[in-house]
Amino acid sequence: MSAHNRVQLIQTCLLKNYIKNSAFSLVFLVPLLSFSTAYSDNNSQLTGRVISKISGNPVEHTLVYLKPGYRYAETNAQGEFVISNLEPGRYLISTRHVGYYSDQNKQIELNPGVTVTMNFSLVEKYYSTSDAIVVSATRSKSITQELPYTMSVVSPERISLLNPLNMSETLINIQGAYIKDYGSVGNLKTVSLRGSNAGQVLVLLDGQRLNNPQTGEKDLSTISLDGIEQVEILRGGSSAIYGADAIGGVLNLITGKGRETNGIGASLRLLEGSYATRSLDGSFNFKNNLLNGLVTYRKLTSDGDFSFMDKQGNEKLRENNDLTSHHLFSTMKFRFGHTPFDSELNMSYGYYLSERGVPGSLDFPSLRARQWDTSQQFQTQLKGKIFNLLHSYSIQGFWNWNKTRFKDPDPFVNTDAKNKSGNFGIESYMRSTVLPNQMITYGGGYRQEWMLSNQFLDAHDRDIYFFYTQYEVQFKSIINESQISIDMIPALRYDQYSDFGSRWSPKIGVCLSVGSEPQVILKSDAGLNFRAPTFNELYWPADTWSRGNPDLVPESGFDWDFGISLRFPAPQRFDLDLNYFDTKMEDLIQWQSVNQVFMPVNVNKSRVKGLELTSSIRFFENFFEIIGNYTYLDAKNNSEGAYRNKFLVYRSRHNLKLTLNWKWDILSCAYDYRYASRQYGDEANSADFEIKPYDLSDLTLSFKQKFNKWQPTFTFQIRNIFDKNYQIIHSYPLPGREYRISLAMAYN
Repeated sequence: MSAHNRVQLIQTCLLKNYIKNSAFSLVFLVPLLSFSTAYSDNNSQLTGRVISKISGNPVEHTLVYLKPGYRYAETNAQGEFVISNLEPGRYLISTRHVGYYSDQNKQIELNPGVTVTMNFSLVEKYYSTSDAIVVSATRSKSITQELPYTMSVVSPERISLLNPLNMSETLINIQGAYIKDYGSVGNLKTVSLRGSNAGQVLVLLDGQRLNNPQTGEKDLSTISLDGIEQVEILRGGSSAIYGADAIGGVLNLITGKGRETNGIGASLRLLEGSYATRSLDGSFNFKNNLLNGLVTYRKLTSDGDFSFMDKQGNEKLRENNDLTSHHLFSTMKFRFGHTPFDSELNMSYGYYLSERGVPGSLDFPSLRARQWDTSQQFQTQLKGKIFNLLHSYSIQGFWNWNKTRFKDPDPFVNTDAKNKSGNFGIESYMRSTVLPNQMITYGGGYRQEWMLSNQFLDAHDRDIYFFYTQYEVQFKSIINESQISIDMIPALRYDQYSDFGSRWSPKIGVCLSVGSEPQVILKSDAGLNFRAPTFNELYWPADTWSRGNPDLVPESGFDWDFGISLRFPAPQRFDLDLNYFDTKMEDLIQWQSVNQVFMPVNVNKSRVKGLELTSSIRFFENFFEIIGNYTYLDAKNNSEGAYRNKFLVYRSRHNLKLTLNWKWDILSCAYDYRYASRQYGDEANSADFEIKPYDLSDLTLSFKQKFNKWQPTFTFQIRNIFDKNYQIIHSYPLPGREYRISLAMAYN
């Protein structure tokens, strides 16, 4: 039997064992985790209703527990619950709902044949700009206050106000995020988190990766925000949750929930901007008792050519920046079954098509180079409750496909590269409530990544099997009338790659919260992370000058951070977050000359550490808001040799960002400011490749009115208000002042 066949046999056996073990867990182990549900013949029962203390609205999906015996119920859409067939006696009652402070244990005495009604009023936990309900950190709904990890969120309101043309424009003022921008709206844009490179940031759509397995990166200029409701940025290593390539963090795009009420709706938006930039957006949504759907389409065009000042102070025209793109996105959500065990089937499809000019650098311009990009994503997810209210499941299948063609008819370097890549697979997990304060998540799956290129002699693919588990436990107590909560989350993941073996990725985080208003939060986490070699690094075809290296091993590292957060209540609602982070990396992959052949090798080491400071204050019930953040980054090369202790390329040591939000009646206004200090474009930190400090300002004004079911919106934007001449990447100038005007009409 050949080595290849033996590998295939082993993989088949692994998959069969995984399916068998998963079935065993579902049938035998999960019921053992369930609480006792033995009933007596008594007719005593407990009823009640759970509402929000602030709004008075019912709070659906609140779990109500009784102990001893751990009987439980879940509230319906009216906030009501019923627990029947209770034996007489004294009970302690507690509640649990993500995003709310639960009432402390209440005592109740039940007599035979008596129905007792007890109502609960829960208080929302989050009121700070820094806090929100997220799903990226634990793969289920969690509130950032209780997480040991550092996260930022771009809210639906922020996305709607900015009306971004691509993903990069939503991240400009996010803590720890640095956009590497190569030019106009259609040029390459990637993101760095906490000093990582673009291949060390995992970009997800509803939890499934979008990174190109050939290059390891994702071009944010090709991601439209149509159909996206929220963007979650998880900073710091996350291989224990998501596997490879999450060394710097995770960028997760969350699709919208759809309509809240039955009916239909539609919207149309027209945008006109500088450099002949035009956009047409349309959407249609509908909902009935079983189906909730959304379809969006965007066409974006731009001439893109702009003037800039060269090093000698001469004005020049940056040419070949045009873009024409089309983006179609649709999502359907089906609900079936009966409450509380109803299930939901979600399906989404995205299609992106573009043609753009690729101007190259100022040193090596390419005035006739063109690039065509096509991508498709399809996902389907089935989720719901299983066995009882304490166990939920999710089964998700996904398929991503990318096609890129780059053509440059330069007479000296005539290039016509055609590349295809993608991934597909299946993933499943279960989340079980072991006790009212303890939950376990466990699951696994299979993914295949592949690529095909006319630059490579052969097609290449890899198979990945993965298993993970995560345990969440919360301890609560009251000392001197102050609520104290400790949340601990250990996690472990195993990844088996067909081309370089296996990896274990552990992580543990602890969060201590004291008080409610005001509140002090201490959090820390630590873990191991890795990045898988890309297909380009492994299999680049050998010629006289270069070749890939199939003997590469993954980049690996250890990271930890510690933070303190302060939350102060109304009327000003002030919050402050301070985090220290430290990441050490080994076996970093670098292309270098080996026996006069340029190839990638595992030679580099690095250490990236720094501080993150975030503060916000709100006045007059969100009438005016100030949000500021500062990042100090010390990113050094730890490798032996001439570049030891040199700054890593394109890492700015000081980053300051400020946002002012003002909202009054129909008018919303946002002013965004950002500053980046000096950085270098080469490993030697030479003066010829120095990127000068720059600061930029943007202004957005939005007028939104509502007439019955019609909602017109007018938006005016100025980007780079003071017309700064700057670069982020050496020899790639960026546009000056830019104006945008958009008019939208929505019907709901």
